[in-house]
Amino acid sequence: MNHSSLARRANREAASGRLSVARALTASKMLPTPHSPLTTHHAAFTLIELLVVVMIMLVLATVTVATINLTIDGDKVRAGARQVQSYLEGARSRAIYSKEPRGVRFLLDPSDKNHPSGSRTVSSMIYIAPTDPWDEGTVVLERLDADHDGTPTWNDSSETFPDGSSSFVSPYIEDTMTPTNEDKNGVWVLRGFDGAETSPPFSASSPAKSTSWKDLYDRGVLRDGNLIEIPPGSKSWYAIDTRLLKYADVSDGNPPVRLLLQSRYRTQADTSDTTVLAFNKPIRYRVQLSPVPLANQEPVQLPKGVVIHFDRCSTDPDGRFPSANPTRNPKLRGDKLPNTWKIPVPTSVHPSGFVYSPYCDLMFSPRGAVTGPEASAGLIHFYVGQQKDADRDAIDWAVAAPSSGEWTALEYTPTQTASDPTGDAYERGDKVVVSVFTHTGAITTNPIHPNEGQQGSRFSYSETGEVAGR
Repeated sequence: MNHSSLARRANREAASGRLSVARALTASKMLPTPHSPLTTHHAAFTLIELLVVVMIMLVLATVTVATINLTIDGDKVRAGARQVQSYLEGARSRAIYSKEPRGVRFLLDPSDKNHPSGSRTVSSMIYIAPTDPWDEGTVVLERLDADHDGTPTWNDSSETFPDGSSSFVSPYIEDTMTPTNEDKNGVWVLRGFDGAETSPPFSASSPAKSTSWKDLYDRGVLRDGNLIEIPPGSKSWYAIDTRLLKYADVSDGNPPVRLLLQSRYRTQADTSDTTVLAFNKPIRYRVQLSPVPLANQEPVQLPKGVVIHFDRCSTDPDGRFPSANPTRNPKLRGDKLPNTWKIPVPTSVHPSGFVYSPYCDLMFSPRGAVTGPEASAGLIHFYVGQQKDADRDAIDWAVAAPSSGEWTALEYTPTQTASDPTGDAYERGDKVVVSVFTHTGAITTNPIHPNEGQQGSRFSYSETGEVAGR
């Protein structure tokens, strides 16, 4: 090997050695040392910090859920009010289109357990249509003989009605005269027959014919408040009361099939005042039967938790006025609803003195206006709110109402409730009013006036046309 070859080899080995040293030095610099940045520990969250964050998240979630629930509840109430308005407008449109009366029956909530005497809220509705008038059978007019002992009531001071009551109160027609204080010749009773009757004033050649009133009553189409025309075509109409018909026994006629008139018959009796029979010959009649649900119709439910609170369909449901001497009178509840929807009961049954009828019907004529006895109301207000508020009312009013029937507890304020004036605040939920103008058939939806604490102002938006917020 010559000298030049040896020199090149020596240079390569030297270069290789320098590279190995460089690599070794570089690697040594990369090894971690106690003070190297690679061994620095980052700070972590403490347990207390984590708990604080979790608590903040829980509070935010609770507030958010509560806000969402309030919004949803409010939306449901407004949706329920729109549904009531739309359903009423639908009945009105059906009446105009079909050229026949059509209407809505408001169905009392069967799940209302707060009122054993009868529900005070509505949770569903159904379309209804009238039935043909009924004029079958033979009828005679009589003086009142409530206990059917053959002695007229006017001459029998101990007489009572079959239901145990001794008075007669009409919720349909304001009339100071009643059968129990009537004169000797007052006529209040229509007697029908459910079989061939041949005793006077009938005979074998001219027997009485069955009216089938008891069957109509059992079917729910002959009821309190129906109008009867005597005789047909005379335009002399009377509202009827079915308290005697309820106890009729068609098998033997004892008690007989009878209807009470809500106002005295316009012609006085012409027979002896000691007899029950008022006239010696039968009469003809025509009675309007109650509407029935339309064929193939099912009740429409309001949104869950939303009801029409009948007791709060009132200018003063809590009896707060006059403010200087509040009446606290429960009889004011529901005073913006038709009287035909209320059945009188003793205050021992309900402090208001009435329960709501299972037949709360609102009928529209082919011209679009409200027809029937309900038309006389002029303006009807439906208070649409939350079921929980109706439940709270029932609890508070029950606690506050003494045996006299007068409500004496304080009204709700932001810091108290009726049953517990020192208790926690109770915030009432959303409420909307659906109003029906009976003479025109117009239907509107409005909020409760914010100054509802002033007498007569609760329905101002509905009655004056004023728009909320202006």
